Amino acid sequence: MKRRTLPPLNALKAFEAVARNKSFSLAAEELCVTHSAISHQIKQLEEWFDKKLFIRHSSTISLTADAEELSLVCTQLFNRLEQCVFELTNKTSEVEVVIGASHSFMANWLIPRLEKLEVIYPNIHIKLMTCNDLKLLEKEKVDIFINSVSEHHLLPNFLNKYLLFPDNMGPICNREINLLHSVNDLLNYPLLHTHSNKSAWHTWFNQSKINFSPKANDRYFDSLNLMIEAAVSGLGIAIAPQILVEKEILNGRIIAPFGFIYCDYNFYAMVSKNNENPDVMNIIHWLMAEEKV
Repeated sequence: MKRRTLPPLNALKAFEAVARNKSFSLAAEELCVTHSAISHQIKQLEEWFDKKLFIRHSSTISLTADAEELSLVCTQLFNRLEQCVFELTNKTSEVEVVIGASHSFMANWLIPRLEKLEVIYPNIHIKLMTCNDLKLLEKEKVDIFINSVSEHHLLPNFLNKYLLFPDNMGPICNREINLLHSVNDLLNYPLLHTHSNKSAWHTWFNQSKINFSPKANDRYFDSLNLMIEAAVSGLGIAIAPQILVEKEILNGRIIAPFGFIYCDYNFYAMVSKNNENPDVMNIIHWLMAEEKV
């Protein structure tokens, strides 16, 4: 193991103070030690270098040429060290908050707003995790879990839920699909479903007071985004949350021929009761307020 070849650091500190103040007394006052202690440190340093560093006059001191060079380097290094110490002692620790949600919620709602959130809370590192498992909260793999559930759904006792916004749902389709004069006309087309919410059409039709049974030509997709792309391509009519397809409607890729209705479901931010720390709650309060902006 290689050892550093350096003189005693306390002696260097004393030397830098004497050289900068051009005075043993002022250096002693600055470092809160006695004049004798400063003299001892300078003597130790001169012995280490085996050369004189100061020329003593009757009432003043001056530096030797070698000491001038050493003084310049010491002052630069101590200034840099002092700045580094200041930055470290005044630096706010970065906190990580993990948000779990479905891929579709991340892609269509949260990620477009993520930069705004990071500007408001620069010291909170937001980590996103695609998931649909509430148990990850209990296992402390995520700090906040966002999902759409019925307002009557009972959560485990260890959780609290915070309402973000209603999960209004409605049919969406390609602009080229026509002959949709009434809700009953939807049954003339293949209906598109997601495996993550197979009951979406049932819920919507029940709310619209229409009997519904899946048909042989209905199609099922692993994710909301895939189902939306299928609707854009004209493969059928999808059912989707308004909050997650607003961008697609605005850019004209799809239409919502019958609008959106409330179907007893809401998006909630869920958090473990023993994890409601200030950083987590700051994020939750931002999520609750963001939709109102």
